[in-house]
Amino acid sequence: MKPTKVKVADVDRFRGDTFWGKVLMKLKKLGTAIEMKKGPSMNIDDHDYRWVDDRINYLESEGRTLNKEEMEQANEYWRIYGK
Repeated sequence: MKPTKVKVADVDRFRGDTFWGKVLMKLKKLGTAIEMKKGPSMNIDDHDYRWVDDRINYLESEGRTLNKEEMEQANEYWRIYGK
């Protein structure tokens, strides 16, 4: 019986000089911005933070890209927590 191959995300797609690489870096910055805005009393199960963290994991591990609704949601979080 042949061993099954595990699908690994295309690492080159998520380098910093590609579109999705830049999106990944911005999502990480957004996660940090949420942590900073909510402070040390932030619950680790915070809905906004968990949403961003899940999208980062999807991009890094599964190689799944964000759809239009997810991009719009991320932009909305930037308006709330960014700068």
